[in-house]
Amino acid sequence: MSEYKMSIKGKITLEDYSSIYDYIAIVNKNDKLTIVVDSNEDKNVEIVCNMLKNKYFTVNPNETCDGGKYCIKAFKNGD
Repeated sequence: MSEYKMSIKGKITLEDYSSIYDYIAIVNKNDKLTIVVDSNEDKNVEIVCNMLKNKYFTVNPNETCDGGKYCIKAFKNGD
């Protein structure tokens, strides 16, 4: 089992979604992924969570970490 971490600084833009999608594609079954978002924009966090769910992740989006930043913790169940 591997653990991955992605940090997104500033606002999430349209171009960032492509990079996020590419990054989550490298995560394998039974791996963990934490995405740290600087800005707490509920709509963007919800979009990222839905992207993860569509790629077979179990998502725990309700956490803050690293000094008030928003953390999305996910575990990949399948392929």
